[in-house]
Amino acid sequence: MKTLMLLVVSLLMSFSAQASAPACYSSYNGYCQYDGKVSRIYVNSSNLILLYFDEAMDPALGSEANMSLNSGVAAAVFITENPEFAKLFYSTALAAQASQRNVQIQMRGTLSGYMKADRIWLAE
Repeated sequence: MKTLMLLVVSLLMSFSAQASAPACYSSYNGYCQYDGKVSRIYVNSSNLILLYFDEAMDPALGSEANMSLNSGVAAAVFITENPEFAKLFYSTALAAQASQRNVQIQMRGTLSGYMKADRIWLAE
């Protein structure tokens, strides 16, 4: 029983350790990166997709990547800017959320005060 309990605690700790707030870097003209779960996905009639992070980032940290942010809770994609990318981004985010798999998202620039997502990976 003690071994089973240790295994459960170990598994819970490993799952919670996977999520972290986005981090920003000055290299490559500045970018931020998120590795973790898709908390929520939002789409509105103004053609904006927001992918919410499992853990928020302090918006002030965006300055490391030359970004002036109003929010560190989500990444944004403007659908009409690149409709094909937006479709692929949204479907990848939905697949990650449905399968509880992690994503890796890189963001460069800003959109409506959010970090602007420009790539996404679906983890194993």
